[in-house]
Amino acid sequence: MTVNHVAGVCPSCRMDWPVIDPACGEALIRERADWDYVAAGFRVTRLHGTEQLVHRMKYGGFPRVARSLGSWLAARWPQPPTGCVLVPVPLHWRRHWKRGFNQALGLAQGLSRSWGHEVRGDVLPRIAHGSSLTGSSREQRQDAIRQSFVAMQCRDPVILVDDVCTTGATASTCRQVLEEAGCQVVGGIWVGLA
Repeated sequence: MTVNHVAGVCPSCRMDWPVIDPACGEALIRERADWDYVAAGFRVTRLHGTEQLVHRMKYGGFPRVARSLGSWLAARWPQPPTGCVLVPVPLHWRRHWKRGFNQALGLAQGLSRSWGHEVRGDVLPRIAHGSSLTGSSREQRQDAIRQSFVAMQCRDPVILVDDVCTTGATASTCRQVLEEAGCQVVGGIWVGLA
């Protein structure tokens, strides 16, 4: 793989990605998460190959794909405010064990490598293991997610990092759980919007 590859995808193939431009993409993201800082890489679609890329990132067993996408995203979006920490949305230990890694953590590591922000994987532990929320409504997602997380106190402002924002329910619920623990959540970053 050459230096020009991102997550195993060559530059000419990346030209097909429905990339979200920072100049106008914030409005699209804020429909799901209206926070001070938001960033996302591309729309997740079957037609443009980004759905397969996200699937490979989550289930392919290659954490470097997530780190590569995190670095790619960091090069495209302005850096979050100074002093923020990157908090990846965690997997339950069973799912983490089955996959071998957490793709949100890989994304956060790629972002951190480029931006220099600390990654704090200990702030938002997942305590419950549920089934996949793919295809669930926003309300169903929030109900399931609310019971899944517990938050630790964090003095630094938090930027949540996750793989895909579908309805915004995961991000909103994680934000609520973190704020109830006294954390200040100032933003969210996703590699894809579904």
